[in-house]
Amino acid sequence: MKVKITACAAAVLALALSAAPAAAAQPPLTVQAPWLPKGAAVREAYLPNCGADYFMPCKGAPWHLLLRDGRWVPFRDAARYATRADGSRADEVEDSPAPFAVSADGRAVAYVRARDGRVVVRKAPGGKPRVLAAYGEGVGTRNVALTLSADGARLLVVFEGGTGKRPSLVVDVATGERAAEVPAGNVPLGFSADGDEVLATRAERDNTVKVVAHALDGSSVSATPPQQVVARGTALALAADGRTVLALSLTAEGLPSGLRPYDLEAGAWTGPARRVRPKRLWPSLRWGPGGRLELVATESVAEEGRSSTWIYALDPATGSARRIDEYTIHSGVPEKR
Repeated sequence: MKVKITACAAAVLALALSAAPAAAAQPPLTVQAPWLPKGAAVREAYLPNCGADYFMPCKGAPWHLLLRDGRWVPFRDAARYATRADGSRADEVEDSPAPFAVSADGRAVAYVRARDGRVVVRKAPGGKPRVLAAYGEGVGTRNVALTLSADGARLLVVFEGGTGKRPSLVVDVATGERAAEVPAGNVPLGFSADGDEVLATRAERDNTVKVVAHALDGSSVSATPPQQVVARGTALALAADGRTVLALSLTAEGLPSGLRPYDLEAGAWTGPARRVRPKRLWPSLRWGPGGRLELVATESVAEEGRSSTWIYALDPATGSARRIDEYTIHSGVPEKR
């Protein structure tokens, strides 16, 4: 199985800023650097996998950063394996790489430092690290997920998918200070377009799911929308106003159908569904640089040890899409058949 990080998220991963041609096979190593060459931006972080249909990092191989220009950089400061609560390495057959995140503008990465388990955020240019706490202490890093805002200014740290007893944290990268908490029981989906809110869902006792926008000042706005909004097969993104949720519905086969805005304060749809044309399976939504809405789709082929990613700039008003990046990563060995 190929292991990779995309920005996104709910969630979460980071890719190119502008259009690029379809990538051919992975280029040879042309950059030897502890961080980034001047002017470079990161598309994605990936860990070479020698386990075929299960995760086993290639012996001695560090994380790799795929750059926008097609080059790749070894990144040796980051831990490869996730850990258990007692600090021991998570079993390799559990598909457990250590957490790693890339900002959507490609100018920041967040990872667990190999030598001491501290979470580190590096931003370019310069690359001076911001060393944060060892958030996996006592819980294990396999139960920790990292998500950066589009500009890398804020870091979201989620424990146990948000479903446990520990709140998720928002950290100001510039200061290293905790900026906000997302209450336990809320499942974070990602930052708003401007990074000032976190979108989350919360299961209610009446078996419905509530959508909540948590502001950094501790306030929130929420609604229990028509349940198809939060059902499996819907991708959500929170606009910069902190109240408008863009809901991308998917067909039963996983293809994009319609994009429609929902107002959490009013508890109502605020516009018609717009048809979305890129026919890529099981896409997600995220915010790119400058508040640009992006549709991200990935297709993994374990039998060939590769995965391909497509990114589109999406116009919420019309549903029209423009492809801004496409690439393929060969990070593993073909699956045995």
